[in-house]
Parts: sequence; C-alpha cells; structure tokens
Amino acid sequence: MPIRTLILMRHAKSDWADESLSDHERPLNKRGRRDAPRMAKWLSDQNLRPDVVLCSSAARTCETFDLMSAIWSPKPQVSMTDSLYLAAPEQILRTIRSDSMDASCVMVLAHNPGITSLAAQLAGQPMEMATAAATVFGVKVDDWGKLGVDTDATLIQTMRPKTLKDD
Repeated sequence: MPIRTLILMRHAKSDWADESLSDHERPLNKRGRRDAPRMAKWLSDQNLRPDVVLCSSAARTCETFDLMSAIWSPKPQVSMTDSLYLAAPEQILRTIRSDSMDASCVMVLAHNPGITSLAAQLAGQPMEMATAAATVFGVKVDDWGKLGVDTDATLIQTMRPKTLKDD
C-alpha cells in the first residue's frame, strides 16, 4: 500500500488591529507575513512540497497560502473552500477525502482548534500547533477517500516558525 504525505498546517499569525473586520476577513500581521514563507522554505528543504493544498477561505489562510506558494515551483494546485473555515476534525477529513484527488502529498491549511485536534487524533498523542506550525504525517492509504482517524498514520515531523533559524 502506498504511503502518502499529509501536512496539517495552521494559518500564520493574524492581525486583530482592525475591529471593523469580521473574523473571516482578518489578514496576517507582520509576524505572520514573515513566518509563512519561512515555513514554505522549510517544507521545501524537507522535500515536502504539496501537490494539492486544501485551504480555508478565510483571508488569513489564503494570505498564508499566497506567501508560501511564492516560494514553491511549480506551485501546487489549491482549493480554497468554506468547508475548512473553523472546521472540526471530521469536516477536515471529509474535505480531504473529497478534494485531494490522486495527490501523493496533500497540505491542509486551516484553523484551531480543529487542525490541532485532528493532528492529535492522527498522532495518537496530545499536540500543540502554534500559528504557522506544520505537522507532517505518512499515511497508509491507497485512496484519500479512505482516510479516517483510524488510518495508519505515522507522525514524521512537526515544526513551528520559532524553531527555525534565520539564514
């Protein structure tokens, strides 16, 4: 059975300064705009460039993706979807099952608490995902449509921007 790669990532740090914006409309702050490309470079350095990115439609996740995809060549296919906005783990799994196509490496770019909760369920251990943190799993599925919390998943690595050294 093939091992596919699943990257679960929380959006980069958002800006709360403009109180007139809805939660869905909040952009990234300065730190978020710095951290997103750093995490993209780290993923590339680990040979973990996704084929498909499933991204929440919120402004902060879309901006995180835009900053990351500028680092990657070729750019991954992206699906911006309302179904990942503040989604619970089961909804995230449903989106992966329906939207991942035949990709060997899928990244989900979404929000807490759902993204951290799903990472913890797949890892079988408590997890903390700071903003812009990524958790990488090897999953034994021949078809993303079969992915579930009981899928044989191996936690490969987790990274957060604070851990990365500046070049």
